[in-house]
Amino acid sequence: MLLGCDGAAAVLKEWPERPYTLTLPDNSPIGRTITAQTIRGFLAAGCAPSDYVNVFHKGEGLHPARFTADDRVVPASVQLLLDQGCTIQLRELNRWHPPLSAICAGIQSETGCTGYVTAFITPGGTQGLDYHWDQYLGIVVQLEGSKTWELFEPVVASPYRDHAMSTSLWQDEWVKQWQESGPDQTVELTAGDVLVLPRGWVHNPHSRKSAGASVHLTFVLKERVPLWIAERLIGSAINDSRFRAVIPPSGLDPAKMPETIEGVRSLILDYLAGLDVDEMSGALRRTAQQETSHATL
Repeated sequence: MLLGCDGAAAVLKEWPERPYTLTLPDNSPIGRTITAQTIRGFLAAGCAPSDYVNVFHKGEGLHPARFTADDRVVPASVQLLLDQGCTIQLRELNRWHPPLSAICAGIQSETGCTGYVTAFITPGGTQGLDYHWDQYLGIVVQLEGSKTWELFEPVVASPYRDHAMSTSLWQDEWVKQWQESGPDQTVELTAGDVLVLPRGWVHNPHSRKSAGASVHLTFVLKERVPLWIAERLIGSAINDSRFRAVIPPSGLDPAKMPETIEGVRSLILDYLAGLDVDEMSGALRRTAQQETSHATL
């Protein structure tokens, strides 16, 4: 639906490490049954849940009181903010729009990666979010208008979940360096274009060159990493009574703690050595395809 048969097969065979673009397949429901008007309709109808809508102006978020009432987004306020050059973000549409929920479920079944889809509306001649990087792979689908993506090589290795987030590691001098050197890639997306954006790549997206509004979807795929498997291998140890035994307060004493840690490490090694790998493989595959969030263990 997003990359076409050949594009999807390539991703499943070798996970992307550099950004590239494709054209949305002709038979994709994205862009036909799920359009820019679909996204605008959530706001115009006043049915968009306020917890899933953000508004940005020149890179800064606006307080929700500016555009919400009774846990819903106020249509008139949204239009006023768009007229003032604000970008509207509708987060995790798959939680409240069944067709997009089905597509995200299909992606998870195919790849084993959980994920979500977010929409952005950016007025022409403006910019919402500026320089940042994301923790996961993004597949950007342009629905309407155009958007420029200035892309820069990663400055941190393999960001994941809350580790190495751009908000926590940010250095202001990076922006000056990027502006002086220029982007490593510049991509102009128009309706029907798709950008595959690997995690960690810094991007500065804007619609400053666009006369009309830009509307796009970003499908986020939360990759599986060795830590994901390690967490579940250790998590399964709850079934072993040795891991449920109480550690007395004396075992947490600073002088005693190294011995306690060594004892638990030995337990882990013994437990893992006895695991049935074939049985665990089936269980983890089912978990990868069915869990709703891998932020929890």
